[in-house]
Amino acid sequence: MPITQEQVDSINTATFTFAEDIDDWSQSTLGDHFLPWFNTNLAGKEQWEGVILVDNPQNRLGFHAFWNNIDDLTGSTMTPFQFLCLMSIFANECRADFSPKAERMGRAGFPGLSYLFDAIPSLKRSYNTLSGNKVAFDCFHSAPFNAAHGAKALGSRAANTTDVRWRGESYPRSNFPTDPTPTVTGYILEADFMKFRGRGFIQTTGRANYFRLIDFVKKYTGENNTIDFFTFQWRDMSLDVAADASSNDDWDQLFTQSDLIIPAKAIGLHNQSSGNYLALAANPDLAVFNMGKRISGGDAYANKFRGRVTQMMDLLV
Repeated sequence: MPITQEQVDSINTATFTFAEDIDDWSQSTLGDHFLPWFNTNLAGKEQWEGVILVDNPQNRLGFHAFWNNIDDLTGSTMTPFQFLCLMSIFANECRADFSPKAERMGRAGFPGLSYLFDAIPSLKRSYNTLSGNKVAFDCFHSAPFNAAHGAKALGSRAANTTDVRWRGESYPRSNFPTDPTPTVTGYILEADFMKFRGRGFIQTTGRANYFRLIDFVKKYTGENNTIDFFTFQWRDMSLDVAADASSNDDWDQLFTQSDLIIPAKAIGLHNQSSGNYLALAANPDLAVFNMGKRISGGDAYANKFRGRVTQMMDLLV
C-alpha cells in the first residue's frame, strides 16, 4: 500500500530544531531512542533484510551531533516524517554510522584508483569524465593544481603531461600504479576523479557539489575551528582555484572534524540544487520515491527506498 497523507499527519506531532527534540519525540512515540527501536522492530525484516544500524555509545554521540545541524539540512526545522526518511537513507548508505567515510575503491579487475577512474559497465560511470569534473589531464595542466600538489609523488612525471589517456575512462595502469597511497601516487590522488569521490551520508560526489561546499566554507562565520581554518585558506580564491588547490586530506578533515556541519550542509546544498526533495511535499508516496531518485539517480534505489519507508510507516501507524 502507498504511503498516505493520513499516515504522515499522524506521526508529524512535533517540530524538530535540535537533537533533543528528536530524542523527546522518539521516547514519546517509539518508546526508545531511534537506533535501538529500529534494530528491534525493523532490522533484517522484509524490506530491511540485511540492514542493522550501528548502535553504541560513540554512534549515539554522533547521532546527537549530526541532528544538532537541522538548520544546515533544511534551512529551518524538520518534521518527524522528514527525519524518518533521512534515517532510512542513512540506514541504506552506511547503517546510520555517524562517522563520515569516503567512498571505497577497488574490486576484482579494477584495483585501487582504476575503480574510480574507469567506466565499469552496469556498475558505475567514470568519475574522470563525470559531468562537472575536470578530467585528470586538465587538472595536471592547471597552475593552481600544480602549485599545490606538484611536489607530491608522481608530480614530476604527470604534471603538464601530453598523455591523452588522462582524458579518458580507462586508467593508464600500464604506466602508472593504482595504489592509492600518498607516498606512491600522491599527485594523481588530487585529481577530481579521486578527490571529489563520494563522502558523507549521501556520498556527496563531483566537483559541482564540492563547489557548493567551498562557497559555504568561504562565507562561513560560525565557530567551528576546522571550517574557520579553511575559510581563511580559501577566502581570496575563486571556487575553481580553491577546488584545484584543495586536497583529499582537506576534505577528509572537513567531513570528519567539523562537528558534522559539513556532512549536514552537503545534504542541504544537494537538496537545494535538486528540487528541494526534503520538503516531501504533495503526494507523500511519490515524494518519497522522488527523494530516493534525486539522491541515487536511479529508479531501482528509489523503489527500494520507498518500500523501506512504507514498512516503517506501516509499523508506526
